[in-house]
Amino acid sequence: MEDNNFIENNAEFPQFPPVQEIPDPQLLKKNIKKGYGWAGLSMVCQFLIMMGFAILASEVYSVIAMVGFMSDNPGATQEQIMEFSSSLSGSIRYINTVNALGYLIANVVAAIIGICAAKAFKFKELFGKSKLSAGNISLGIIAILGIQAVSMFVQILITNVTGYSGMSEDSAAAIGFSSDMIANIILALYMVIIAPITEELHCRGFVMNILSPVNTKFALIASSLLFGIMHGNFNQIFNGFILGLLLGYIAMKSGSLKYSIIAHMVANANAMFCSYFYEYKIFSELGGKAADMYEMIHFAVLMVIGIIALVLFMRKNGKITNEDRLTSYTADPIIANEKGLTWKLLLKCPSVWVITIIYVIMAVSSIAAV
Repeated sequence: MEDNNFIENNAEFPQFPPVQEIPDPQLLKKNIKKGYGWAGLSMVCQFLIMMGFAILASEVYSVIAMVGFMSDNPGATQEQIMEFSSSLSGSIRYINTVNALGYLIANVVAAIIGICAAKAFKFKELFGKSKLSAGNISLGIIAILGIQAVSMFVQILITNVTGYSGMSEDSAAAIGFSSDMIANIILALYMVIIAPITEELHCRGFVMNILSPVNTKFALIASSLLFGIMHGNFNQIFNGFILGLLLGYIAMKSGSLKYSIIAHMVANANAMFCSYFYEYKIFSELGGKAADMYEMIHFAVLMVIGIIALVLFMRKNGKITNEDRLTSYTADPIIANEKGLTWKLLLKCPSVWVITIIYVIMAVSSIAAV
């Protein structure tokens, strides 16, 4: 009776929490492996969508242009028709338009397909409120210019030593300015607006995030490596890798994709400015030596300022930890640092090898075409 009274009088007595069931390690491994597979598969989808769109757009554009040409020139010879047909593929405006639309569709669709199919996190979680102050984020954005300058000097060094720029003349022309102002506007919009938004959505928003449950440092490095390889030419693999590291760091530390997008826009805007002002404008007016000298001074100044900002930014925010995540997508903490679930498991994913081989072949082909 006394025991019953004790229980009734102590109804609010704190209870022990229920014992949590330890998840099956094999099931966790299977889920993580599936996530890595989705990362590679989304990149394969991105490539296929982009190439499919390029082929379709090329055919449609060629048919429309040829119909117009034949209606304007009913008596055209076979030689004239062939000459006109070959000129279409070399149109800078056409190449820029197809690239811009192709990457816009491919990156967004691949990221959304991956996010929805993997069911790992919600899309809106990628654009949360920043965990960093405006001044702190500004340091990161300035730092990205310093990293970009370092990569520029490394590329120049490699070109001078090897004699290879890493890309063919056609590839270089496709991302350079010309006398066609409409083509230039399309290129600038693509590089400064479309590419940063869609690439961050795909590479950091999905790929880095889907790799992050076990170890965020691994996710940062692996996604940056895939981001560099994704550019498909040796001229940009190193640049993409180191820029990807800082862009990923900004995204993880801020907890929002918005700020890596802004940093990416700033980096691409700087590259576009240099391409137009030094490599096109000054080159045509003063010659190659003057253009190279001014461009080197520009990057030297940015490198000094940017590296100072990078040191301050890194000191302020510290190392990447497993708490630095874009979303709530996490693995069980019991196995969070097991090495066998990072590189070893990622390198066993067929889709990752497929996309890596595709882009390495493209990079080699680009050098062969030089």
